[in-house]
This record gives sequence, structure tokens and C-alpha cells, in this order.
Amino acid sequence: MVKMISHTHIKRFFIALLAAASCLLSIHAYATVTAFVDRNPVAQDQSFKLTLQSSDDGTPDLKPLQQDFEILGQSKGTRFEMNNGHVSYTTSWQIMLMPRRAGQLQIPPLTVNGSSTEAIALEVTANGASGSTNDMAAPQDAKLFVQVSATPLDAYVQQQILLTVRLYRAVDLGDGSSLSEPKFASGSAMVERLGQDRTFEEVRNGKNYAIIERRYAITPQQSGKLSMEPILFDGSIVDGGQSGFFLDPFAQRSRRIRVRSEPLQLTIQAAPPQFSGQQWLPAKNLTLTESWSQDPTTMKVGEPITRTLTLTGQGLSAAQLPVLGGDAVDHLKLYPDQPSIKNQAGDQGITGVREQKIAIIPTQPGKLDLPAIDVKWWNTGSNREETARLPARSVMVAAGSNDQSAYTSPPVTAQTPPTGNVDSSARPSRQGGVANWWRWVALALGTGWLLTVLAWWISGTRSHAARPAKVVPKARPDTAKSAEGKLKQACLALDAPQATMHLLAWAKSQWPNNPPTSLSAMARLCEPGLASALNELDRMRYAEASTSWNGEALWKKFQTHKTKVKSDTPGKNAPLASLYESSEKK
Repeated sequence: MVKMISHTHIKRFFIALLAAASCLLSIHAYATVTAFVDRNPVAQDQSFKLTLQSSDDGTPDLKPLQQDFEILGQSKGTRFEMNNGHVSYTTSWQIMLMPRRAGQLQIPPLTVNGSSTEAIALEVTANGASGSTNDMAAPQDAKLFVQVSATPLDAYVQQQILLTVRLYRAVDLGDGSSLSEPKFASGSAMVERLGQDRTFEEVRNGKNYAIIERRYAITPQQSGKLSMEPILFDGSIVDGGQSGFFLDPFAQRSRRIRVRSEPLQLTIQAAPPQFSGQQWLPAKNLTLTESWSQDPTTMKVGEPITRTLTLTGQGLSAAQLPVLGGDAVDHLKLYPDQPSIKNQAGDQGITGVREQKIAIIPTQPGKLDLPAIDVKWWNTGSNREETARLPARSVMVAAGSNDQSAYTSPPVTAQTPPTGNVDSSARPSRQGGVANWWRWVALALGTGWLLTVLAWWISGTRSHAARPAKVVPKARPDTAKSAEGKLKQACLALDAPQATMHLLAWAKSQWPNNPPTSLSAMARLCEPGLASALNELDRMRYAEASTSWNGEALWKKFQTHKTKVKSDTPGKNAPLASLYESSEKK
């Protein structure tokens, strides 16, 4: 009996052991490992970070890296997650690498416990190979210096320029150190910072430097010369020497320093005269796409369907993108929703996205033609005009369930008068009784309807009296007044960029619910006299720097328009109504 129990326990032990081994093998079988780098491309003497992530613990084999890369160091971390009682973890390895040579290199597949990563193509540029920058050579013995570069140095007005600021340091920095933001001594431009600071290492003139890098998107607002002031580093550096009477080994001395970069000058060209589009759009790429809430070939009269138009501009902000799909179409009612605009910031600049939803309701069955939508833009890479296009399409609209035009009226059957002798006294009496009965029914229904309307009106009056009136955002007088004063100064000084800025500031205070973000959008909300002046100013911003502009005329038209706006009913943004009204041709 004892032997039987022993054999049974041994058998169960081996079964459990096999089950555990099977689980471990299944875990390894489903383990995944991925790899990615923090920068690409990199310079030959710059370090970069390679990250490996695995759902299994282990030790990666880094020997394949040593042929083309120097391994400077590595670290390991593990992140645990619990979801519905199930525990999972991810192990990460961060490996600092430096390329051994320039060219098109490849990070080979790396193995962790039998699972391998995919190869990564890496572009390594030679030292100083940066034709689009104004980098100066690093000082031979400098412990800290600032360099700036821009791509491109020669650009169009409204074209996005990528500005890179780098702080090179071979010493430790003290607390409170800072880099100034870009400022321009001449010209006008909008500046937006891209992401967070990045850190890496580089060897210059045989010296190891730790680098802090910042990137900005610069959008020039007028043609001519755009001169950027030097970027200033203001802070302190820490010396490693000892100080104090007792030679405290932990004591350090710091000294405050100020270091400036070289100034940067950019050449900004006017929009090329051969551009035929209505709105100047210089971009790296521009795409126009559409989607539908349902198949557009299944349209029915009176039933709404939503069309979504998405315009994406690489190198353009969302505010620069034009309005889409506003043209009227025969036998269609269009109800555009408020557009959704957003900017996506990345290492290579800003990508603007404008999404416009339009509710479409057919009013007549049959074949309907939706016109093509064309957006002309300027390709800054190939330096030529291109068109983003949605082709025209024809749809068949079916009759709706309540569409009277879809039905044929039933034929009217003629009543044959009765023949023979009819009792003249009895027949009219019966018809008169039926008619009187219907009159009483109609009178009762009409009276009930009138009483219902009266009760509804009294109830609505009381509810309005009990509830406070809905608060409608109004223009802030102080903000509008400040913008008007600055606008007058800019107009009389013939400063077109400043006038543009203050016009949009005034418009934001005037129409707070949906303020226009460009002069062309503002012009659509104004009376014709001011609208023409705004369009003239908008065109002038893209013209040659020598083009004259009559700022005084714009100021006079603005004053006239402002008076008309003030005479409108308070709280009513009348110009906005046209953006949301249905448009229909019959």
C-alpha cells in the first residue's frame, strides 16, 4: 500500500513538472522582442539610444552590434502590469551606441531568449555634412558653446522652417541655467517649439560633448530678410576643484557664464507669380480624403448622410488650411458642422489637420452630381504647383418613404348619378346629417388644437420668466478697444504683419464663439467694403517686399464696419449664421 502511494505521488510530480515545463515553453513561444532608436539619421560622432523591449526576461546578445557600433553603456528596467488578475511584465534595455563610420548602416537583428528583433536601417552622416545649416566650427578648447541651424535657409513666405538649437557642453551645469527663445531683429515670423529637449553625445575636435537639442517651427509672415538674434545661454558651470578651508572633497565651485550663438539670417521669397490657387499653401505634402457615414450610393430623399472631408498639410498649421465643401449643389441641402482643426508636432515640423463634417439631405430623387473638390498647393520639395483632388461623383437618390413625388396619385373614380325616381325629401336629409356630423368633429378638433397651442404658449412664457436668460458670450470691451488702438497704429505705420495680428485679435473678441483664424476667413464675415480691404492686405503679405499698402484706407473702412457691427442686436453673431445655414439650389 505504501509503495502504491509512493508511485502515485511520483507520477503526479512528473505530471506537474511536465505541465510547468509546457507553460514555460508556451511563454517563451509567445514572447516578443522589439527594437527602436531615438534618432535617425545621426552624425558619425554622435551617440544615439537603442531600446530593446521584450515580454520575457533574459540577456540580449549584443555581439552583432560591435562591427559597426561602439557600445558606450547600457541599462535595464522592468515594468509590471496587472489586468483582471493577470500579471504581465515588459523588460527594456537601453543601449547607448556610437557609429564607427558614416554611410547607410544597419542595426542587425538581436536575440533575446530565442526571439529576434527586426533589422533597422540607420543613416549616418559624415562629420560636418550639413549643407542647409550655418554651423560654425567648434572652438578648439571650448567647454560650452551654442550652435543654431535652419532648414531651409532660403524659403517662401508662410513656408515652415525647421530651426535647431544645440548646446554643447563638456562640463556640468549648475541650477538655473537656461537658453533663450528665438527672437528676430528684422522681419516677422511665428515660432512654435517642437516637443521636448533631446540629449545625446558627440565628439568634436577630440573632445566629448554632451548635447542638449531643441527644435522649433518657424513660419515667416512676410518676404524679405529674416534676421534672428543670437541664442543666449545664461547659467553657471561647475568646476571640479576643491574649495574651502577644510578641503571638503564634496565641495564644488561654480561660475556664471553667458554664451551666445552666431546670428542667423534667412531669405524669404514672395509667393511665386505662377501659383494659380486662391490661397497660398506652401507645404511638404498635402492630402485630401473623404469618408461617409454610409454608402453614398444608397441615398434617399429626406434622409441625412454625413460626408467627412479631411485635409492634411505637412509643413502647414491647421489655421492655414482652407475651408472645404462649402459650395451649393443642386437638389441637396448642406449643413456643415463646425470644423475640427488640430496640429500634430513632430521632429520634422508641424502637420495641420482640418476635418469638416457636412450633413447632406437630398431633396429630389434621381441622379445627382457631386462636383470635384480641388485644393491647389505649392510643393516646397519639388518647387512646383500641385493639386489635391477629390474627383466628381454621381449618385442615384431613391425616393424616400414620405416623398410625395415618388408616388402617383390614385385615379379619381367618377360617380354615376342614380337613375330612376328618387325620394327628393329623404336623400338630401341623409347627406346633410353626415355633413353636419363631420363639421362638429372638425370643430372639436380645431378647438382642442387651439387650446393646446394656448396652453403651450402660457407654459413657455412662465418657464422663460422663471429661468434666467441664456448667457451669450459677448466681446470684451477692453480687449476689443486695445486691439483697435494697436490696429490704428499699425495701419498708420504701414506695418502689415502687425495689422494682421491685431485684426485677428479684434475678430476674436468680436466673434468669440467661432473666431476667424485668417484674413480670408474674416473677410467672409464682413461687409463688402472692409472685405475687399482685408483680401488686399492678405494678398500683399504674399507679394514682394517692395509692394505698397494703403493702411489708412483699411483703417477708415474698419471704422465704418465697426459702427455697423455695434448697431446689431447684442449677443447675436449675425455673420456666423451664413456658415451654418443650408444651401440649396432649385
